[in-house]
Amino acid sequence: MTYKEAMIYIQSFSKRGAPVRNLSRIRNLLNELGNPQDNLKFVHIAGTNGKGSTLALSSVAAIEAGFKVGQFTSPYMIRYNDRIRINNEDIPDENVAVLCKKISECHVAPECSQFEITFAIALMYFLQEKCDIVFLETGLGGTLDATNIIKAPLVSVITSISPDHTNILGETLQEIAAHKAGIIKHGCPVILSADNEDTTVNIVTEASAEKCSDLRIPNFDDCHIIESSLSGIRFQYHSIDYSIRMPGIHQVYNALTAIEIVRVLGMHGYLITAENVVNAFEKVSVPARIQQLCSEPKILLDGSHNQGSIIALADVLKNTGCRPIIIICGMLSSKDYKTSCHILAGIADHVICVDDFSDSAVPKDELQTYFETSCAVTTLPLKDALSYAMKLIQGTDGIIAISGSLYLASCFFGNDRADAV
Repeated sequence: MTYKEAMIYIQSFSKRGAPVRNLSRIRNLLNELGNPQDNLKFVHIAGTNGKGSTLALSSVAAIEAGFKVGQFTSPYMIRYNDRIRINNEDIPDENVAVLCKKISECHVAPECSQFEITFAIALMYFLQEKCDIVFLETGLGGTLDATNIIKAPLVSVITSISPDHTNILGETLQEIAAHKAGIIKHGCPVILSADNEDTTVNIVTEASAEKCSDLRIPNFDDCHIIESSLSGIRFQYHSIDYSIRMPGIHQVYNALTAIEIVRVLGMHGYLITAENVVNAFEKVSVPARIQQLCSEPKILLDGSHNQGSIIALADVLKNTGCRPIIIICGMLSSKDYKTSCHILAGIADHVICVDDFSDSAVPKDELQTYFETSCAVTTLPLKDALSYAMKLIQGTDGIIAISGSLYLASCFFGNDRADAV
C-alpha cells in the first residue's frame, strides 16, 4: 500500500462512523492489532477548548527534558500526518502506508470511522518507535471517545468546557461536562482547568471522588500577568516567570494546566524541570490559535468555532484597542453559528462572510443576516476576502481577524478542507 492508497482508504470511511453506544468498535480493532495501547503511557486530555494548546505546552516541556514524546491531536491543520507526531515531527508517509495496510487487513476495520483508523495508526506508531510518553487528545467528548479505550493514564486532564457538539454530547453544560469527565479513571490523578464554571467544577469533583482520583485545579489567584500583547503573554506563577507566544488570558489558563501536568508527571518519575517548562513555553505556537500572521497590517488567524473560543477571540480583539475591527468569517452548519455570530457582531466594525472553504459551510448569504443589524457586512469569495479587508483598514490602526472554523483557518496554510480527515 502506498501513501496515496492509504489516504484513499482512510477517506473511504465516514468521519465518525455509525453512532456509538460503547467502545466495542475500537476495542475489537485494537484487539486484532495486539492492543498497542496497553504498552504505552498516556497523558489524556479532554475539553471543549484549549486541548491543543495545553497538549503542545506540556508535551514540548517533556521533549525539552529529553523524553521521546508521542503527540496525537485532531483535526489536522496542514496535512493528515500532522495529527500524529513524535517530538514535533510528523509521522512519515511510509509509516502511514505500512500501518494503514495492517489495519486494512483486520476483519473489523470496515465497521470503523476515520478517527478510529487514525487513532489505531497512531498507537501502533508510538509503540513501534518506543515513545516514553504519549500526549493524547480526545476527538469528541470523553466517555464514548475512541481514545477512552486506554486503561490507566498517568493523568487525566480536562480543559475549558463550553457548549459544542450539543447534538452528540447534550444541550446542557452539565451533560457536556459529564461526557468529558468520562475520561477519569480509578485512582488516576485529574487536572481541571481553572477557567471552568462552578457547574463543571462540581461534576468533575464528584466524578473524581467516585473514582478515588486526586483532583487538582490550578489557583489563578497565584498568577500575575506581567505583560500582554498580540505577540503573547508574560506571567509569573509560583515565583517563576513564563512567556508564551500565544495571546489571550485563556492561554494563561492553558499554561497553568500544563504546569500542573508536568508536576504530576514528576510524581511518576518523569523529571521535567522548571527550566524545561520555561524553555518550552517560549517555543510553542499552535497554528490558528489567535495566531498573528502579520503585524503590519495586523492580521490574526483563529480557528474559533464555538461559544467559549469565540468569546476568547472577542476579548483579545477588544483589548487591542485597534479600530476598525474587520472579521473574515466562515462557519460550519454543524456548529452553533448563531451564538458565535452574535458575539462577533458585538465587537466587529465590518464582517466579510465566506462559505467556499467547506461543503458544510453555512451559506454566506445566510451568515450575513446574523450581522447586518449590528455592523457593516459583505459577502465575498474567500480568495477576495483578505485583499478587501486590507483595503478597509488602509490608513487606520485597524485589525483583521480570520475566524469561525479550523477548516477556514487551514485554507491559509494552503489546504482545502472540503474532504478533511
